[in-house]
Amino acid sequence: MSRSLLHVMRRAMLPLDGSIAEHVPAILKAYAGIVPVRDWPGLTVLDLTAGSCLLSLLFAAQGVRRVVVNDVAERSVLTAKALFGGRTLDRRQIRGLIAAPRPRLRRHVPSFHFASDYLTEPVAAIFDRLFYAPVPPPERPIYRYLGLRWVLGFAPSTDEDFPILPTHDETQLRRDLERDWGPYLRRQHRAAAILEGLAGDLNAAIRRVAGARVEVHQADVRTLCPQLDWRRRLFVMINPPTRGLDEYVIDDQLAHSLLANRWLPLSRSRETAETLWSECVEAVLHRLPRGSHAVVWGGDGTLTWRQCWRLWTRLAQPVVVHPVERGRRRVGWAILEKR
Repeated sequence: MSRSLLHVMRRAMLPLDGSIAEHVPAILKAYAGIVPVRDWPGLTVLDLTAGSCLLSLLFAAQGVRRVVVNDVAERSVLTAKALFGGRTLDRRQIRGLIAAPRPRLRRHVPSFHFASDYLTEPVAAIFDRLFYAPVPPPERPIYRYLGLRWVLGFAPSTDEDFPILPTHDETQLRRDLERDWGPYLRRQHRAAAILEGLAGDLNAAIRRVAGARVEVHQADVRTLCPQLDWRRRLFVMINPPTRGLDEYVIDDQLAHSLLANRWLPLSRSRETAETLWSECVEAVLHRLPRGSHAVVWGGDGTLTWRQCWRLWTRLAQPVVVHPVERGRRRVGWAILEKR
C-alpha cells in the first residue's frame, strides 16, 4: 500500500479517539502476506464495527469490489454513506451554502441553542447550513459529513474532549489565561478556506473507492450476522467496544447530539461488557467460512488480552498476532483463520 493512498484515506476518515485506525496499515500489510493483493478483488470485506471507516476505505481503494460497512454509531454510519455514496462536493455550492441564511426548518432547533457551551454561534450556524443543505437526497450524506468534519476540527485533538467556552466574547477569549483560544478563533474566521480544503480531501477519497459496491448497515452485530451472505471468501473486522459505558451508544455527546438535533444524555448498556463483547465476537466467528479470515482486537477494555485470547482460539486459529504493551496491560490485534 502506497503512502499516498494511506495519506488520502486518513484525511477523509472519521477522526475518533481510542480508534485502532493507527494499526490498520499494519493489519492490511499482514493480511497481504496471507492473501496476495492481486486476489483481493474476489474478496468480500465485512467491516462490522467500522468506527473511522479507514479499513473499509483502504480495502475498497485496493480493488475489493464488495464491502459491507456496519456500525451502531450514527457518526460512523454517516461517514460510510458519505464516502461510499459516489457523490462529490462542489466548492462553488459550498461557498453559496455557507453564505446563505440559516435554514428555517420545521422541527429543527438551531444547533447553537443546545451546543453553546462548546460552539460559538458562527461555528454552529455553518454546521446547520451544511447539515440541512437544500440539496438532492443522494447528495445529503456528503454535505452532512462535511458539516460534521467542520465541527470536529474545533476539538484540540481526537484524544481530548471539546473545551467548554467560558464566554462568547472574542476579546475575552483571546485574553483567557487558562487556554489558548487562538486556533479555535482562527479556524472559525477561515471557514471558506477550511471547508474547501476538507472538500478536496473528501473528494479525493471518494474517487478512489468508486469501483466498490458497498452496503451500509446500522445494526447490532448479533442482529446483522444472520442477514449476511457468509458463503464467499471473507475478511471480517470485528472490534466490539468493551469499556462498560455507552458501549453501543458511542459517548461522544456533542457529535451525536448535533446529528440528532437535540442534546442526547449518556446511556448505559443493558448488559455487561463481557456479555456484549463475547456474544458479538462469537456471532462472527461461528459463521466465518473455512479458509476465511477475521481481524480482532482486545485487551484495552473490560476484558484482558488473555480473556480475549481464550475466546478467539476456541473458535479460530491465529495466523498473525500483534500484541502491544500499553502500560501494565497487553493489548493488540490478531488475524484469525477458520479451519
